[in-house]
Amino acid sequence: MSHSTVAILGGGPIGLEALVACKAQGIDAVLDERNEIGFNLKKWQHVRLFSPFQLNHSKTGAKLLGESGIAVPSDEELLTGREYLKNYLEPLAQLPAIKNCIQSKTEVIHIARERLLKGELIGSATRTESRFRLHLTHNNQPNISTADYVLDCTGTFGNHNWLGSGGIPCLGEKEFSDRIDYGLPEVLGADKERHIGKTTLVIGTGYSAATNIVALAKLIKEEPATQVYWLTRHDRELPLQPIPNDTLLEREQLTNQANHLAISKQSGVAMIRNSVVESISQPDDTSGKLNVQVRVGSEAGNSQDFIVDRIIANVGFRPDRSIYEELQVHECYATHGPMKLAATLMGETSADCLAQTSHGVAALKSPEPNFYILGSKSYGRSSRFLIKIGLEQVEEVVNDIATSCSTR
Repeated sequence: MSHSTVAILGGGPIGLEALVACKAQGIDAVLDERNEIGFNLKKWQHVRLFSPFQLNHSKTGAKLLGESGIAVPSDEELLTGREYLKNYLEPLAQLPAIKNCIQSKTEVIHIARERLLKGELIGSATRTESRFRLHLTHNNQPNISTADYVLDCTGTFGNHNWLGSGGIPCLGEKEFSDRIDYGLPEVLGADKERHIGKTTLVIGTGYSAATNIVALAKLIKEEPATQVYWLTRHDRELPLQPIPNDTLLEREQLTNQANHLAISKQSGVAMIRNSVVESISQPDDTSGKLNVQVRVGSEAGNSQDFIVDRIIANVGFRPDRSIYEELQVHECYATHGPMKLAATLMGETSADCLAQTSHGVAALKSPEPNFYILGSKSYGRSSRFLIKIGLEQVEEVVNDIATSCSTR
């Protein structure tokens, strides 16, 4: 059994920055990552970030790299995920003081309080007298560790929503999951052969869907036999709502490109508005294609069939809450994010996520003392999270932990 003051779960940008912040404060911390640092980021590494590098790294991280003779990107540089990983996250994780506190191939399965059940000492600070008990696997071998604080930075990427009506799986969705991408396939690179000259159905109206549509439109120009359907639940003419005077030029450009493709008769992108997928099945032939039944409009029975090769379902992600189901975590019933933060976020009216700020350590606290959900997972199902918000969360929480440790 291993012991630490702070257990950090997840080796993405926020988890790694949390470890850096803890080390800078002299706090004993261990980071558990079920794969390797930045593993999920590699799934969208071909995509360029909207925000400049200055919003995606901590001053402490850049300082540590500079002191080790490693140059970091310029503040205004717009990095791809691959560049962000190669030029910042990976070098940071390889610094001896940081590397020695990272446990790769380590997945936390369950978290509880030693000798306490979920319903005992409800909302009581005395629960801290029992340390957190983490059931984990390291290199597929079961193990136990303990900690005084837990920072869940595991994110939501990879834990997708479902594409069916009402947010549940449509008929056949699980059966044909090997033909469905829920993220950002490298349409113009490694995954090109899956789409060029074939038919793809894209579902969603966010920036991920827009990214995929713009890439697929380029394939249409390269190979006119390529077909693309774009399905949206609403009936707006423009799928994406432009942000007035958008300061993120890459985001503005993507929005304009995708909206133009949606309304242009020459784009090759066929829009299916006010629609939802009813079922996915296999046609009675040997083509290997999928038959996607789509209900158009609100009237029952008004459906169309689309024969496609692949589906890209950009329907969002949700937090995996199973690891802390034995803790006293107060969750929002709509987003599954921490309740205090979720309530604050619901009061925000700006459509521009750049207008957000962190809402302080109090908004991140739950009835389970010393347990924090940070990063994109703290936003639950909301897609408005930015790395800069996670960096602010890390600074606030680690400062709070340092203060608590110094007064013991």
